[in-house]
Amino acid sequence: WLAFGSAKLGQLLVWEWQSETYVLKQQGHFYDMACVAYSGDGQYVATGGDDAKLKVWNALSGYCFITFAEHTSAVTAACFAKGSQVVVSASLDGTVRAYDLVRYRNFRIFTSPTPVQFTSLAVDPSGEIVCAGCQDTFEIYLWSMQTGRLLDVLSGHEAPISGLAFRPDGLSLASSSWDKTVRVWDVFDRTKVVERLGHSHEVLALAFRPDGKELCSSTLDGQIHFWDVAKAAPTASIEGRRDIAGGRKANDRVTAANNPAGKCFNSLGYSADGSAVLAGGNSKFVCLYDRRSRILLRKFQVSKNQSLDGVQDKLNSKNMTEAGSADLIDSDGIDSDSEKHADRSLPGVRSGDKSSRLLKPEVRTRDVKFSPTGRQWAAASTEGLLIYSLDETLLFDPYELDEDVTPETIRDLSRKGDHLRALVNAFRLNEKYVIREVYEAVPPLDVALLTKDFPEAYLERLLKFIASILESSQLLEYHLRWVAGLLSNHGTFVKTRSVSLQSVLRMLQRGITRVHQDIGTVCDKNYYALGYLLDQGKRAAEAAANDDDDPNAITMQDVFGNASDDDSDMADSDAMDVDTQVPANA
Repeated sequence: WLAFGSAKLGQLLVWEWQSETYVLKQQGHFYDMACVAYSGDGQYVATGGDDAKLKVWNALSGYCFITFAEHTSAVTAACFAKGSQVVVSASLDGTVRAYDLVRYRNFRIFTSPTPVQFTSLAVDPSGEIVCAGCQDTFEIYLWSMQTGRLLDVLSGHEAPISGLAFRPDGLSLASSSWDKTVRVWDVFDRTKVVERLGHSHEVLALAFRPDGKELCSSTLDGQIHFWDVAKAAPTASIEGRRDIAGGRKANDRVTAANNPAGKCFNSLGYSADGSAVLAGGNSKFVCLYDRRSRILLRKFQVSKNQSLDGVQDKLNSKNMTEAGSADLIDSDGIDSDSEKHADRSLPGVRSGDKSSRLLKPEVRTRDVKFSPTGRQWAAASTEGLLIYSLDETLLFDPYELDEDVTPETIRDLSRKGDHLRALVNAFRLNEKYVIREVYEAVPPLDVALLTKDFPEAYLERLLKFIASILESSQLLEYHLRWVAGLLSNHGTFVKTRSVSLQSVLRMLQRGITRVHQDIGTVCDKNYYALGYLLDQGKRAAEAAANDDDDPNAITMQDVFGNASDDDSDMADSDAMDVDTQVPANA
């Protein structure tokens, strides 16, 4: 294998030279990453960049598995539609495109009557309506996802639109603009009622709480405002100028503490339960606030790369000159340091391009989003896509198979009562008869404790093993105890890996459903047979009471004697029809 890395393209290649094939090919965005969006199940993350490309990443592995390059200008916004199978993107080229993640194709293109540049995007919860805001005519365009036709144009803003968001119930649309207002549109009502929420400064971003009862917005003065949607009234605000203040840039004349520029949030996001608010801006920090107490919970520093501008809090005074920072001054080729600043892009080049400028990229966060699962959040930063998670997504088992892992040692551990180690070692040995022997040796009362401490690295294999023996084993309640304990104690792990565990969960569900149907058939037949016998016995008793002298009357002995014989024959035939072996005491 040969590995190649390109710092300029942000590309990594792993090449297998014998077969002349790619082992791995990954590439980030060529320029800045502008937007980020989570799918409904939190499995995928879509990012758009200034290189006019839309990339979809696996949130668990961190790999990009599809890149769409149909746009001709920078992608400014991205959003997933309902079902996580459609992703929509808006661009400065005047188009909004919808992509199918099943066939990986661009199946719908939305355009406006006159060419405009779209800067914001939103899709309603049903996935039927797509709306986008522009920075030229200050209008909001609405299209139908099914037909691609333009449905309506919302006018009223007097400045570029900075953000759009549908209410979670889909009844209204909120838009923020640089005209210092947030407008709430009732897009499905003929009266077109518009609620106007005034601010004292330009509004840069907005977000709805997951229950739809509250809306938050960030303004240019560094504040976050909270609004009651039903009453259209402000409820609280957070002063975040000091929290978002970052490092000192190379061309700043004053220190970071005294510099008022850039101290504002340009992206907001609620947590899944609505208890916290995430905010990012043109700084090296991302702030997490508690919504109820309005207290800063934590500040995340997105980068410590010293080559980026704005990371250092203090600059070296020896690099400061009368003309500014020495790092930003091009060499004229006369001084002795010209060799250090020369462009060496080609072999033999000594002087370099005199028109080139030394520009350091600035550390900033252009968009932040919380995962719908509430366990992750993502940030589109200068260094790429950053994902912060509460779960340890990397599974690594340091204890591999060695000479001590043998069937005899595994059985000794099981006899001593160390069932967890015995079961783990049995999976390492990967002999099915040993696994089943150790698995069935666990006492039923210890199942709840073992499922709680069972390592997640072997969870998929254990579920697959239970699904394989479920229909051929008589220990039905025992297997169901294991399944219930594993899914309840490791539910978060299973949910975050629902794509990779999908086949195992379907196999388990199919086995449980089949056993349930078989036992249900036997129970139904027994239930109705017993009901029939009781009814016949009741009728016989009534007939005997009415006519005691009738010699032809049916006695209780005749009814239950014949019925018991018939019932035994019926039970034998049912037992032969059912494939599942049901315990005698079931």
